Parts: sequence; structure tokens; C-alpha cells
Amino acid sequence: MRQTLLTKTLDSLQPPFIKDGITSSILNSWVKDTESLRIYVFLYCIQYGDEILVKSLKFSWSALLLGLSLCTTLNTQAAIAQAVDTYTIAGNTFQKNGVVTSWRGANALHVFGGSSNDMNSWGVDIVREFIGNMRDTPLTGYPINVNGTYLYSLQNIVNDNRVNGKVTILCPFGWDGTSATEFLGQNPSKTAWWKSYKTKFKTIANQFKNQPDVWFEVWNEPYWYDRSRGYSDTLWLSDMKAMVDNIRSTGATNIVLVPGAETGQDEKVLLAKGPSLLVGRSNVGFDIHAYEKWLGDTQRSVENRIQAVKNAGLAVLFGEVAPLNAGTLMNPINFLAAARAQSSTVSAWLWKYDETDPDALLKADGTANDNSNNNWGSTYRDFTLNR
Repeated sequence: MRQTLLTKTLDSLQPPFIKDGITSSILNSWVKDTESLRIYVFLYCIQYGDEILVKSLKFSWSALLLGLSLCTTLNTQAAIAQAVDTYTIAGNTFQKNGVVTSWRGANALHVFGGSSNDMNSWGVDIVREFIGNMRDTPLTGYPINVNGTYLYSLQNIVNDNRVNGKVTILCPFGWDGTSATEFLGQNPSKTAWWKSYKTKFKTIANQFKNQPDVWFEVWNEPYWYDRSRGYSDTLWLSDMKAMVDNIRSTGATNIVLVPGAETGQDEKVLLAKGPSLLVGRSNVGFDIHAYEKWLGDTQRSVENRIQAVKNAGLAVLFGEVAPLNAGTLMNPINFLAAARAQSSTVSAWLWKYDETDPDALLKADGTANDNSNNNWGSTYRDFTLNR
């Protein structure tokens, strides 16, 4: 009876645990008997905090120690070992295994839970992960409760994306999860948490420096939209050098993405200072966000602007695009046509099940969200599936 109960429990727990990098084939190779099943359930419990179930299983110390050992070994071998592809920047191109490549992506909130396997049917192959609380989000292990919100570890998120064949972009949006420390519009080196930010990013870089399918974006949407509040192109260059070099000081050679100015929408600073940033630095790309400063242009104009950045020798992608920004509803169709013509990598905002949010790609029932948003959901799904 206990064997049957544990088998049923295992079946019910398998999907979220696979999220943490342990695949079905690996489970089948070692979950052979009652003791192993008990260990497996225990591992799930310490991952997700079900103390009652842990107590009810009455593990022996040997089982617990073996379980902890298996947790460490299997998570590492099952997920990290799969990161065998190489990702590099050569000139103005992003490359996978030496072949020029572009991706179709989405921004996601997996730090709060969930899996990227539901993106597979849309052809999404790169995920830009929101990190709203950079200070407290764990690198590894089980979720932690911060002020009533559970934050999942970055390694578990990466493992899940990897199992689903997706590149991960890790991007910090805020320092401690409060509105007072949001990165949007800030001058990075002038913030009160600048030194702490650099220290934390070093720990992130050290964790993922041998995982080339993890890319680091240094900061989400810095500098005020109209170049006020102390902004200058010289400041941008100084800040970007400091943030890129901070990551490189760990020995990490992963692709690093740096944003434009004007809350990430401006490419003029890239044309003016981007080549200087690249001197003595490799695997550095540039992220532009396409909102009102892009979505009002014709397809030809957008193509010309993208080409100008490429002509400067810069590898550029678009880390965000959505129909609604700053209270203005726009139509991304010309931009997406231009991005397709230029073979540009694009990541939509936002993979979210919520038809009340015009920027959400999906409705609550999982279908494309075309609710008062210029058919955003189905338009972007067509973009990802038809390359």
C-alpha cells in the first residue's frame, strides 16, 4: 500500500520536479524501489516546502543524506551538462555553433514559478527572464519566501529553459523588489545600490560562466526617456564599461547584452559610443526596446535604422516590443515586418495569461490574446512560427 501511495505521489510531483532539471529518463534509471521513491518525494518536499509530507514519510538519516547527494549531482549533471552548444558574437552577428542565427523570444516571469514548455507550440527559442528583486532572488535551490512572494532560483529557471531548448537571458529589473529601486530610467552608477549590484552580478556570473546558453543583460531600460536627469553619452559609455568588465572579471565569457539610452529605446548612443565599448571586449551585444520611438515608423524606416546599427559593426537584438507603452496603444506590425526582413532577434513583452493586459500574449485559457490590442497575441504568434 505504501509503495502504491508513493508511486502515485511521484506521478503527481513529477512535472514540477522535472522543471528543476531531472528528466524522466534519469528518474527511471534510479527510482527503482521504495527507498528511492521516498528520497524523491523528500527532495520535492525540501524544494517546495511541504513540511507535513516530509514528516509523514519518516526518513532514515541515510536516506536523507543520499537524497541530498542525489539532488546536487542530478541537478548538475542532468541540466548543466546539456549546455553543449556555443553562442558567440562575430562582427554584427549572433552565432550558434559558428552559424549566424536569430531567435524568436518572449519575456517571462518564471522567477515567480511556471515552466517554458508552454512556449514550445509558439516556436519560442529564447526567453528573457525578469528579475525584479536582484538582491534576494536565489541562485540555486528551492524557492524562498520574500515578503509573501515566492522567488524561484535562477539555476532552476535556466535548467527548465534548457530542457525546453531555449536560450536564457537573465536581466535585472530592480534591486530589492520595491518601486523605489526599479532600474527603469536610472543612471546605474548614481544609484545607492551600485556597489551591491556589482557584487551580486559577480555571483550570478560565477554561477553561469560555464553555461554558454545563459546570456547576461546588465540593466533593464536605464536613463530617462528624454536624456535629462544628468544623462550623457559619456556616462552611458562609462557605466557600460564598468558593468561589462565587472562580469568579465569572473572569467565568464557568456554573451553580455547592454541596453541603449532613453529607457532602452535609443540607438543613437550605440552608433556614437558602441564601437568604443567593444574595444578590447568580446561577446558583447546590444539590446534595443521597440516602443513608441520605433512603432510609429514605416517598415522601411525601421529596416534602415536596424541596418545603420549593423553597419557600425554592432550585433543588435530587440529585447522588448509590445503594443501598449506609456498609455499609448500602437501597432507593432511594421516593426515585426522589418525585424523579419533584417533577420533580427526579437523578444516580446509579455508571456502572460491575462486578457485584461493588452501586452499579455495569451488569454487565461491559453489562446492568443487579441483583446483590444491590435491583435497582439496572434500577430506575434504568426511572427514566431513563420520565419
